[in-house]
Amino acid sequence: MILSLGIGESSYVPDALIGVPQDQVDLDLIAIWQCYGRDPLRWEALLFFTNHDGWHSADTLVAASGLSRVWVAKKLVELANLGLLEEMIMVTGPLYRLADDGELCRVARRLSRKLMLAVSVPH
Repeated sequence: MILSLGIGESSYVPDALIGVPQDQVDLDLIAIWQCYGRDPLRWEALLFFTNHDGWHSADTLVAASGLSRVWVAKKLVELANLGLLEEMIMVTGPLYRLADDGELCRVARRLSRKLMLAVSVPH
């Protein structure tokens, strides 16, 4: 959508009139945003695991994000308890990956792809 500001007046121009329509609400994405988007650390962890396959330690996420290790470790445990991440305990410490099953994980991957497209499209 475009909100054009004229002289003292605003007007809405639907996307369908200027190109590919995008004036649609994706209810699946709203649900995941409400669950995870309000907590920046959960959100960062979720996006990391949707873009990185395989098992990763808290240290990997700390290195990629620059966040505090204590907070990252706490959020990873929370996400594992919610079933979004799988946890594997090793001698060196726990490893995590995005769970393979579940509607929430499918939506999380789709949201991550949409965000990556939005970032990569030149404006």
